[in-house]
Amino acid sequence: MINPPKATKAPDIKRKSILDWSVGTVTDYDSRRIVEDALKSSSNMVLEQNGVIRPRPSLVEYGPQPDGEILGELFECKVVSGTTSTFYLVSMQTDGTNSYIYYCKGEDILWTKITTKTYDKAAPAHFVQVGEKVLVMNGVDALSYIDLATWTITSFTKLTDPATPSAVATGLSGSGFVVYYAVTANSSVGETAASTAASVTIGTDRDEWDPATQYVTVSWTAVSNATGYNVYMGTTTDGDGNPKMYLIKANVDPTVLSFKDNGSYAVDISRPSPYTNSTEGPKVTRGTVVNGRVWLVGDVDNPYYVWHGGDYGHEIDFSPDGYGGGYTTVASGTKEVPIAVMPFRRGQGDSTVVVLTQGSNGSGRRFQISYSTVEYGGEQRVVWSPTEDSGRDGTDSPDAVVVYNNSLFYPSRDGFKTTGTMPSLQNVLSTRTISTTIRDQVALLKSSAMNKAVGLAYEGKIYWALPVGDTDNNRVWVYYPDQKGAWMTSWYLDVKWMTLYNDNGGNTHFLLYCSNGKIYELDRATATSDDGEPFETDLSSGMVQFSKDGREWARLIQIVFTFLKPKGEIAIEVEAMTEDGAMKYKQTLLPNEAYSARGWSEVINTSPRLIAWSKPGDPQESSQEYVDAIVEIDEDIQWFTYAIHTVKSGTDYKISSVVAEHVPIGIKDLS
Repeated sequence: MINPPKATKAPDIKRKSILDWSVGTVTDYDSRRIVEDALKSSSNMVLEQNGVIRPRPSLVEYGPQPDGEILGELFECKVVSGTTSTFYLVSMQTDGTNSYIYYCKGEDILWTKITTKTYDKAAPAHFVQVGEKVLVMNGVDALSYIDLATWTITSFTKLTDPATPSAVATGLSGSGFVVYYAVTANSSVGETAASTAASVTIGTDRDEWDPATQYVTVSWTAVSNATGYNVYMGTTTDGDGNPKMYLIKANVDPTVLSFKDNGSYAVDISRPSPYTNSTEGPKVTRGTVVNGRVWLVGDVDNPYYVWHGGDYGHEIDFSPDGYGGGYTTVASGTKEVPIAVMPFRRGQGDSTVVVLTQGSNGSGRRFQISYSTVEYGGEQRVVWSPTEDSGRDGTDSPDAVVVYNNSLFYPSRDGFKTTGTMPSLQNVLSTRTISTTIRDQVALLKSSAMNKAVGLAYEGKIYWALPVGDTDNNRVWVYYPDQKGAWMTSWYLDVKWMTLYNDNGGNTHFLLYCSNGKIYELDRATATSDDGEPFETDLSSGMVQFSKDGREWARLIQIVFTFLKPKGEIAIEVEAMTEDGAMKYKQTLLPNEAYSARGWSEVINTSPRLIAWSKPGDPQESSQEYVDAIVEIDEDIQWFTYAIHTVKSGTDYKISSVVAEHVPIGIKDLS
C-alpha cells in the first residue's frame, strides 16, 4: 500500500503596507535610517489629503502680463466705495532707465502706468495699504503714496533745516553750567534735522531753577511750509564735544517762533535730536500696519529707526507733532539692524509689534515694541519702547518671514525657525528649529542671496522661494505645519515673488512672478505643464526593511502600487537587495488607455499588470478611480527601495499605498 503524500501548508503571506507619507521628504538621513512614511527625495510633488503624494499644480499665465521687469513686491490692494470693494494688483516696473508704478485688475487686458513720478531703475519696491493710500517704499527714493481714489502719486516737499536759534538766559547769571538748545521743523510727514545748537552759560543747575523767575528764551526764524516746531535741550556733550540733546517741547505752533524753558519741561530721552531730514518722507524699504498704525523699517539714513505713523487721520505723519508719530530706536549702536516689522503677539496672546534684526553669521534678535503713557513736565506723551524677546534668532530674509496660526516662521542661517508658544511653556514665546530633517538642503542655500527669499502661507502650507546654490531664487520648498512639520523639496521654479490675489469674482489666486518676467497662478486645469512646457516629477523612498534592525530576509512576491485617478505615463522603479546583489525592476504604467469597457478585477494586458475599476468622468480627470500597478519580484531580498518618475505633460496621480507581499524567511548566512 502506497501512502499518499501529506499536503504541505502554504506559506503565510504577509503584507508590509505603506499607507501615507505624512513625514514628507527627509533628505538629511541615510537611506537605511529613513522611516517608511517618509521619502528620501522628491521634486515637484505635494502632500495631499492624509499623506498621499501628488505632482504639484502647473503654472498658467494669469491676468495682464507686465510691461517691464517687476522690482520687488507684487501687491494686492482694495478700493472701497460704499459697500463695494474692488481688488487691484500694484507693482513697480522698470524700463531699464526709470521705474514707474503700474496697477491693474486681474480681469484687465493691460496694466495701467502712472507716469507722473519716476523711481530708481533698480531698487525693489514694497507696498503697504492704509485707508485709501498705498505707501511706496524702495530704500532709495523718499516715501510717497498712491491715492487710490484718483490713482495719482503724492510726494512730499523737503523743508530746509532751521538756522541756529538764539538762547537768552533770565535770572541765571553765573558760569557754572552750560545748556544747549536746537530747533527742528515739522512737515506733514516728517521732521527736519536739528539746527546747529545754541548754548548759554548759566550759574544754576537746570533742575534747581525757579520757574517763575529763571528761564531761557529760545528764538528762531521761520521755516517755509513748516507745520510746527520742536525744541531740543541738553546739558552734556559726547566724547567729541557734540551736545547731547533731547526733546523738551513738541509741535510749537508754526506762528510762534520762540519758547521759554523754565526748567519744568521734562526731557524725553526716547527722542534725541535728529541728524537727518525726513520732511520729504523717510527712505525705508518695508512696512506694515498694526491696529491702524503704520510701521516702517529699513531706513537707509537711520538704520536703527523703526518709524511709526500717527493716530487715525494722521497715519503717515511721522513727525513729533502730538498725533503719535515718530520713531523708536531698536538695538542702536549694535550690529543688530532692524530689517522686518510685523504684527504679532506676546506669550500671553495680546497683540504687539515685533521687529526682527539682522546680525552677523546668520544670527539676529527679536524685539517687541509696546507703548506707555508718560508725563513729561505736565504733558502726557505716548512713548514706544523696544523690549528684547527671548532667544537670539533674527533673519537674513525679511520677505520670507511668515505669520501662520499665531506663530512666526522664518529662515535663518542655521535653519528654518518658528517662534510661538509651546504646550509645556505657557505664556512664554519659544523658538525651535523646524528643518532638522533637511539640514543637508539648508546647507545648500546661498547665504549672500537669502535677502531675495520670499515666503507665503496658504491653505495650511508655507511656501518659500529660495536661492539653492544660486544668486537668485531657483527652488520652492513647501512646509506643512499641520502635518507633522513635513517638507516637500524641491519645486524647480525661479520665483521672484509670491502673493495671493482675490479677484473681483470672489476667487483666490496663488500668483507667482517668475524670472522670465511672467505672472502665473498655480492651477490644476492642466497637469505637469508649466506655461505649456512639461515638467518632471520624482519621488524615491529610503530602504524598506523587514525588521527594525534590517537583518531579516523575506521572499518578496510582488509590490502593489495603488494610484488614485492616474493619467499619463508613470514610470516605476524598484531596487531590491538579493543574494546576488542589488537588482532593479522597471515598469511603466499607462492608465490613460481605453479602459472604460473593463470592470472590477479584470487584468489589463500592459506592463506592469494592472487591476482597475473604471467609471465615466471629465476628460481632464482620469476615468479610473484607482489603479493597482503590480511589480512582480519573486526573489529572496533583504530590503527594497522604490521610485516613481514622470516626464510628460498631462500626467497626474495620487500614490495611495505601496504594499509589499512577502513570506518571512529570517536571517540568512551569506558567508
